[in-house]
Amino acid sequence: MAKMLVGVTTQAASVGVTDAPARERRPALAGAWVVSLAMLGSGGLIYAFHVLAARVLGPSAYGQIAVLWAAMFLVVIVLFRPLEQTTSRALADRLARGEDGTTVVRAIGTLSALVVLGLCAFGLVFSAQLAELLFEGNRTLTYLLLAGIAGYAVAYVSRGVLVGVRWFRGYGFGLMADAVARLAIAAPLLFVASLDLAATAVTVAGLAGALAPLALGRKRLRHALRGSAAPRFRRRSAFAFAAPASAIAAADQLLVNGSPLLVVFGGGTAKTAGLVFAATMLVRVPVFVFQGLASSILPNLARLNVVEDAAAFRHAVVHTALVLLAAGSIIVGFAAAAGPESMKLLYGGDFAVGRTELVLLGAGVALYLAATTFSQALLALGRSGSAACAWVTAATLFTAIYFLVPGGELTRIAVGFAVAMLVDLAALAWLLARRTRA
Repeated sequence: MAKMLVGVTTQAASVGVTDAPARERRPALAGAWVVSLAMLGSGGLIYAFHVLAARVLGPSAYGQIAVLWAAMFLVVIVLFRPLEQTTSRALADRLARGEDGTTVVRAIGTLSALVVLGLCAFGLVFSAQLAELLFEGNRTLTYLLLAGIAGYAVAYVSRGVLVGVRWFRGYGFGLMADAVARLAIAAPLLFVASLDLAATAVTVAGLAGALAPLALGRKRLRHALRGSAAPRFRRRSAFAFAAPASAIAAADQLLVNGSPLLVVFGGGTAKTAGLVFAATMLVRVPVFVFQGLASSILPNLARLNVVEDAAAFRHAVVHTALVLLAAGSIIVGFAAAAGPESMKLLYGGDFAVGRTELVLLGAGVALYLAATTFSQALLALGRSGSAACAWVTAATLFTAIYFLVPGGELTRIAVGFAVAMLVDLAALAWLLARRTRA
């Protein structure tokens, strides 16, 4: 993996600090419109896939797809999104100083490959147990889960390189390639109800999204990582940043994608897990968009931290958080006005949920967007440990509410998510204010 990424990127046009000040002083959302459009397009295709799978397979079989999706992205984002963030932050910082970034890619690529090998070995040894725990004994889905994890490992490291050198169009192209590949593989579901086909579409898409931009941009990416001599980036440096970032990612994924797993582990059926997952998907449009925005915000803020003062940095963060909080409030209004009706229209008559639960989920999404903006700012400042404490606290609160508060599965998920994100937002805002004042 390391050789492939370095071979594509070690020779691109140089990104240094000798350009005009206007080019150096880009705001936190520089390049975000490109990523936003790509995320909107990608999110739409992802929704099309889930609607197709839910309507064709029905709640029970679709529940297994929901568990596969949740398990795969929980593992991938916990382990490999931190490596993406480490790559993008380290490259943005080095390139802003005119320093060479090649060793960053080598170190992260090697570390990622080692993690993939360890996970696959573990998964193959315990495949029977994983199949019973997650997929009602279906070992094929377990093997597809491992394949999906490996493919998305390549995808996340390549995304880190793309945004680290600030090629946001390439990043957006990768997102679209991922979504198009998933829907293309799933197209035969229009004619045949196949659980294995839907699962294959979920897992293969990541590799398509990883390879497409690297193949398209190999000329553009030549010389991009070259700069003046700099100390070699060591894996210890990557681990120091990535370890707390992994805790953030784990908490994030439990809050955003982990609801089906909580339902299954709590004794719920696959049908209930599918219903809960469909409800959370309905209100998550801003989350899809922000996952791309976050990839551009982190390197932009890391660069801004090098070339600007604390006041400018703070203003950029607060402005971004307010914009995204306003965007999230639209989802709350949508859930209140037409949430239950939209569920039945999109997924079918078997997917009936209450309006209150959807409004609470929408409110949680709005709070999530602002909280994640503050979290990215703390990561850019190198304060990943402080951010991790806030996210782990929120995830723990979310889990406790689900298992301790009475009510239906979706009600407990909705209440827990909204309360946990409110606490997370308050904690992160306090930590960031304290840090920027210092």
